[in-house]
Amino acid sequence: MQKQKNRSRSRKRKQKKSKLQKIAFVLIIFILIIILGINISDKLTTDHLKTEYSAVDPQDNSYQTVVIKSGSTVQDMAKDLHDAGLVRSELYFSKFALGKGGSGLQAGTYYLKKSQSMSEIYAQLVKGPNIDVYRKLFIEKRASYAKELQTKYKVLASINLAQTILESEWGTSTLASKYNNYYGIKAQGKQKSVQLDTKEYLNGKWVTEKDKFAVYSDWRTGMLAHAKFIANGTALNSAQFKDVLSAGDYKKAAAALVTDGYATDPDYANKIITIIETYKLNQYDN
Repeated sequence: MQKQKNRSRSRKRKQKKSKLQKIAFVLIIFILIIILGINISDKLTTDHLKTEYSAVDPQDNSYQTVVIKSGSTVQDMAKDLHDAGLVRSELYFSKFALGKGGSGLQAGTYYLKKSQSMSEIYAQLVKGPNIDVYRKLFIEKRASYAKELQTKYKVLASINLAQTILESEWGTSTLASKYNNYYGIKAQGKQKSVQLDTKEYLNGKWVTEKDKFAVYSDWRTGMLAHAKFIANGTALNSAQFKDVLSAGDYKKAAAALVTDGYATDPDYANKIITIIETYKLNQYDN
């Protein structure tokens, strides 16, 4: 009788032990599944974020212009960047920026590429508007046409480019941005014109007066008009700028712009030379 009881207890202990082992096995499997699931989830999340934060198109190095308005929130900036095709998601840019503190982002005009990652774009917004890129593009846009005009009208490309930069303040002046006159050329005869204030250096001092300036349909037309103006002179004197045309280099041509009466500013030649040398515009002279 006692032996039967002992065998019964032993069997129950074994059953209990077996049941506990099964439970432990199930728990271990369950924990392993959870760990594996977490790792897979983490990997998927990491891969997803890498995709979201990576460049939209690593092969596209063209510049996209984005204007960030003053007072824009991080969300506003995210929308502007997304609309320009520079980030994949407004939400993820906002999260990224806010994760970095979201402060220090500056308003202004930016020139960004689809080949830039989100972190690179964010870094540029913290650094501020990349004016250097704008100026590079401004020159590159006009350089080949300036060379073409030099061949035809004998006006050095460097002089042409430097004048458009100086006279138009890199295309931002009213005369340039609204009327495509990048050279401050005065209207002649019945030419389409606009009357604007202008500063002239007369009798040893600067004075403001009104004058009629030529209006052009686009920047290329204005650029052509400048070359023709130097080459053909004014209605009163067709050879007015002969010294500019005959100058052997940009320094002599810059000085001739003053002596031939293109500009009244006594420091005009130095300004032109400084621009040419700063941006190496003489490389475009044929």
